[in-house]
Amino acid sequence: MFSFQNPAAFLVLLLIPLLYILRHLKFFKRNTFKVVLSDWEGKAFEWKGKFRKFLSYLSKAMLLAGFVLGVISLADPVISKQEKVYTNIGSDIIFVIDTSPSMAARDVDSGTRLNAAKNAIKSIIKNHDGFRYGIVTLGSNASILVPPTNDFSTFEKRMEEIQIGLLGNGSAIGDGISTAVCHLYSSSAPKKAIILLTDGENNAGEIHPETAAGLAKRNKIPLYIIGLGSKGTVPIEYTDPVSGKLYSGYLDSNFDASSLRKLSESAGGRYFESRTIQELINTMEEVAKSQDISQTFTYRTEKKHFYKNFILAALILLFITWILKRIILKEKTNFHKKKQLLIRSILIAFSTTMMLLAYLDFSWGLELVPVQKNGSAVSFVFDISNSMTVDDGPENITRLESAKIFSKKLLERLQGSTVSLVIAKGDGVTAIPLTEDFSMIESLIDILSPNLMTVPGTSIGKGILKAKETFPKNFSSAPKIWVFTDGEETEGQLINAFSECIKSGISVTIVGFGSEEASNLVTGDGKSVVQTALRREEVLEAIDTAQKKVPFYNKQDILYFVDSGERGAALKLLSQISDKDTGTIAYEAKEVSQYKLFLVLALAGIILSFIITELNYSRFLTASAGLIILSLTGCSNSSNILSGTLQFKQNHYKKAIYYFLKVAEKSEDPTIKAFALYDLGTAYQQTGEFEAAMQQFEKIPQSAPDSVKYAAFYNSGIIAQKQSDYEEAKKYFKKALEIDNTRIEAKINMELAMEMAQGVVKQNQSSTTQVQEEKEELPDLDKALFKHIRENDQKQWKNSESQQNQNLANDY
Repeated sequence: MFSFQNPAAFLVLLLIPLLYILRHLKFFKRNTFKVVLSDWEGKAFEWKGKFRKFLSYLSKAMLLAGFVLGVISLADPVISKQEKVYTNIGSDIIFVIDTSPSMAARDVDSGTRLNAAKNAIKSIIKNHDGFRYGIVTLGSNASILVPPTNDFSTFEKRMEEIQIGLLGNGSAIGDGISTAVCHLYSSSAPKKAIILLTDGENNAGEIHPETAAGLAKRNKIPLYIIGLGSKGTVPIEYTDPVSGKLYSGYLDSNFDASSLRKLSESAGGRYFESRTIQELINTMEEVAKSQDISQTFTYRTEKKHFYKNFILAALILLFITWILKRIILKEKTNFHKKKQLLIRSILIAFSTTMMLLAYLDFSWGLELVPVQKNGSAVSFVFDISNSMTVDDGPENITRLESAKIFSKKLLERLQGSTVSLVIAKGDGVTAIPLTEDFSMIESLIDILSPNLMTVPGTSIGKGILKAKETFPKNFSSAPKIWVFTDGEETEGQLINAFSECIKSGISVTIVGFGSEEASNLVTGDGKSVVQTALRREEVLEAIDTAQKKVPFYNKQDILYFVDSGERGAALKLLSQISDKDTGTIAYEAKEVSQYKLFLVLALAGIILSFIITELNYSRFLTASAGLIILSLTGCSNSSNILSGTLQFKQNHYKKAIYYFLKVAEKSEDPTIKAFALYDLGTAYQQTGEFEAAMQQFEKIPQSAPDSVKYAAFYNSGIIAQKQSDYEEAKKYFKKALEIDNTRIEAKINMELAMEMAQGVVKQNQSSTTQVQEEKEELPDLDKALFKHIRENDQKQWKNSESQQNQNLANDY
């Protein structure tokens, strides 16, 4: 929706007709100069400057157009788009993707079967963004690529990396299904499903497809199978990712649909066939709709600003105007008012410069933006640099081994939260996106080592920044980053990372490992020796510096340091995860663009250029004499409301309350008093004094303007919603809509309150059922299969270890 953020700026355009009115009233005079119509020889004056006259009019039109465009920029044109922010989890779906060579057949809209599967998956994610998705790839064996996650950025990045033949030439369908079930088993999602995308039969792997289907059925996970491509002779071409050899030719495509149909139906699912991308999208859409559940959500407004486009156009016009007037027309030499015109030239040049600075969009200062949070999400950041291999931990184990033990104990107590895992060395890499699949996280923790990354050095800061990226915007979990490290930092990125997390309202805790007594460590070159220790003081200094850079967070606990060796260290971390993260308001810092300041200066320069050169000072002073005595009646109330509003905008709510309270108590004007009561209630609401806020809203009389009554009822509904009194919230939103039924935000919140009121009991029943299900003992066969799959996960991580020796002195 297109709108203007600051429509009051258009009032400045009234200065244009005002200029012509003042000229008519002789308060302003056009610049003119006298010419002699004939000389002493009788030769008459002849005007030959038609082109110059045209340029003069053109320069005036351009100056006017530049002024108008500057005002439009000041009004801040935007296109707003509302995006859902989910406050509870949806369904979990894992896509099992066949990567055998036959998936390179080009018979799905002239593209490969694999690319068709990727495009269809992207479409489903876009249409069902409240779900969590995972990927299992299968070839001669199967591998979990992405556990069920709502980090769609990482999901799509990993999906794009899938290549034909990456896991060999077979189709281990049984292994693929079993791997998907293993990684869905621990999920708390109300619905779970597996979608297998294949074009062949099971001809590899260690687990029979029927065994895998039985595993899915016992765990109540339906299996949907989609047969891709057409039957017959089809062209095929792909490059083997291992050898780099190009294969091309024709494939005799003839897979057994009946066995795939039987397999899917035995696991409570269905079988489909798709020969075009649209058929595939429609099929997957049908499956996704069958997994839909009722989700609660709020809205986040994303705004795309267009002021820079208008500023650029105004800047070009002002620059051309200055060229025309000062270089081509040479106004300051043609007129007798050289001083005034010289000043106007300087002012237009000043306005052009200010427009340029506005276009460059300088930012300074920060403002706090409230964000609703529900639940917790934690990102584990592991420092795997060589300094973590020093054995000064408890019982002489290495710092990294200490971190593994400590983190796995924490993981056991994080049920109900989602966790991601980032590894940091000379850079930061997201190894596992946010997920409830703790078994996958544990499998990676067990084999963490410096060999997992080849980038030398230590950059805890880059690891923190990478962890920050793992928190998706369309889910409202309260984000936390826990960094397991000895504090050694060779890149100098720590303070910057802290500052960025503070601005985003993300809590960061450094968990220190090792002794503060220095130990010797041989660096990556095998020759140099450095001293390494737990750098407690350096970390605390970085925390202090970062908090000073963002001063308004000084009083809020958002950066911590915890020594893992101290008693109660784990409890300090776990105390950050509690019910207080449900339905709370957190604050994110946003940089304040100062383009409006430069725009105001630019427009002021243009206005002054007319005042200085055209104002009839004597007439103006005479007229002003009659306007010296002004009535001060009502000024006090207006001043207090203005002062209160300014304090409110600056988040100084206590001071705002002081000013609004004065007006509410003293004003005899019912309209002014109604506005003051509403402003006072809103200020109380921002400080969390909800009862006081409700009292002020209730005092607003029925004779108050509809806009005030609507806003009071709407805010009362928001307060009731925050206090989980959904029935009361419904009443207030209904009253607000009775005043103005066109307001979409009241409709959305009323529907949300109705859903929440109905969903509380259902959610409690669901939680009870879920706990009972979790207590059920797994059959021995399932246990054996899950153990086998987790061992394969660890093999996958170990296979990614690098054996390269960087031989660098800064690798520690």
